[in-house]
Amino acid sequence: MASFDPEAGWAEPSDMRLNRLLIVALAAGAAAGCSRTSSNNQAAPAAAGADRKYLLERVDDAAVVQLYADGFDALPLREKTLIWHLSRAALAGRDIFIDQKHRDALEMRGVIDQIVAHPQGIDAATLVEIQRYAKLFWINNGPYNNLTARKFVLTLQPAALVAAAKAATQAGGRIETRPGESLEAKLTRLQPMFFDPNVDAIVTNKTPPAGKDILEASANNLYVNVKMADLEGFTETHGLNSRLVKQPDGTLTEEVYTIDGRYSAQLTGGCPVRC
Repeated sequence: MASFDPEAGWAEPSDMRLNRLLIVALAAGAAAGCSRTSSNNQAAPAAAGADRKYLLERVDDAAVVQLYADGFDALPLREKTLIWHLSRAALAGRDIFIDQKHRDALEMRGVIDQIVAHPQGIDAATLVEIQRYAKLFWINNGPYNNLTARKFVLTLQPAALVAAAKAATQAGGRIETRPGESLEAKLTRLQPMFFDPNVDAIVTNKTPPAGKDILEASANNLYVNVKMADLEGFTETHGLNSRLVKQPDGTLTEEVYTIDGRYSAQLTGGCPVRC
């Protein structure tokens, strides 16, 4: 859980904008640099060729780059294994980070991932826009710009997203819904987050509008139904390691990030946060 300072806001977790390739590349580079294995018995990494491609594409104001893990093949098995475990930890941390940005973020990702993975029968223009949005979502680890913390949205009609989601499910996609909830109801519930730039517009709002405080005006998932006034006289037990929830009776409860608490699945290598 993040502590608030009215002037500075809270310190959010460092951004893990790393896909699987980038995670392995960085870890491999670090391991190669600190390896104790004698270089006399290992071939030097191949020189970077002039034909290497680094910039893969641009998506709005973001660039997607390729990193190369020179020397990875020459590492001892022990260090390769360490790199694999680090990559798994980073992927688990990614899901935790996405969930901490907004309560609906993982559900949103579940929708767009299935549409992109099952594009058969989707209108071409609709698919292009959803792919653009999906790439930004993946790059920024959520529906908020990594630098500005402001939300980006789909430039579609909501009906087009519904049609795309239905086509994806007909093509074999599996979009999870809550018990008793239809796909249409799920998309209606998520519609403000996908399309309205004014709903939960910023992760941490340090200049809240009249009638709201910093906690009420911020979109993040670190506090639930909590106002600044609720924190008066409250002492944290778990510091930055929990989510603070105000219960219906007004009591404050810390949901601790532990293997037997919140994010248990991620911390133990299980399934993603339930959507």
